[in-house]
Amino acid sequence: MPELPEVEIASRQLRGWLQGRRIVSARAERSRVIRGQTQARFAGLAGHRLTGIERFGKWMLLSFDGGEGLLSHLGMTGKWIRRRADEPRPSHVRASLALNDGHAVDYRDMRLFGRLIRGKTQQLRALPALRALGPDPLGGIDVERLHGMLARTRRSMKEALMDQRTLAGLGNIQVSESLYRARIDPQRPALSLTRAETERLASAIGDSLRATLDDEDSPEPITYVEEGGENVFLVYDRAGEPCGNCGTAIRRIVQGGRSTYYCPHCQPRWRARATSRTGPVRAPARASVALQKAARRSPARRLRVIQGGRASQPMR
Repeated sequence: MPELPEVEIASRQLRGWLQGRRIVSARAERSRVIRGQTQARFAGLAGHRLTGIERFGKWMLLSFDGGEGLLSHLGMTGKWIRRRADEPRPSHVRASLALNDGHAVDYRDMRLFGRLIRGKTQQLRALPALRALGPDPLGGIDVERLHGMLARTRRSMKEALMDQRTLAGLGNIQVSESLYRARIDPQRPALSLTRAETERLASAIGDSLRATLDDEDSPEPITYVEEGGENVFLVYDRAGEPCGNCGTAIRRIVQGGRSTYYCPHCQPRWRARATSRTGPVRAPARASVALQKAARRSPARRLRVIQGGRASQPMR
């Protein structure tokens, strides 16, 4: 599924293709991509000009003059592509915007998991899907907030970071890559991370996002690992290949129904220290002098059991 870097690149491309152009006509097929809406509602974009594009994690909000908006999620196989308006439409195109510069911008989605939602811009911003998102990590990560979020869940690190309430836009690829860069076991309980480890993780997430943006940013449509494109990642989809850092074979496991790739040497299995129900096990404190003297009295009787610093009834 497209993640933050791919959606960021798509938003940059759309901005370049649409900014300042007027939409001559807008057309959407009847499909689940526009579920809950009419084709006529989508066609109402005709005559409007783009005023800006915002990205919220994996979502893009296209704003047009007159307060009109279009919310786009690429799902698993969605892409925005451009062609000359007189060229035939490619297969699997679910919606098209014809522009006054002689081009058309198509939304292509083979598996129909994407979404296009028409509405007023302010109403789209208020949708629960956007309001529930955590902060966007591309502009920097609040380490204290991230550490607090992780400290409240017993889920694995992989599953905690996949939750869009933690950080918006991270997915299967970026989480695997970030945990590898941070040298953190993906199976480790999130609440076990120290403040210093969280800071290292935040830095690794930023590095992974920027590296992906640098590798995949181009005016051409993006191809993903799953579609036979070049694999630019350090561990993702590299099961059995040697780790670039230590040479150990990369492993693949399944967490929450999704594949996780990691290096068992660079990301060693985390082992919990022995703990009691109330916290870490500590060495028993020395009994007070008074209790020691009390235990030595009445040698003919059985010693009383000392529990929590108080004497129990004599053992019979």
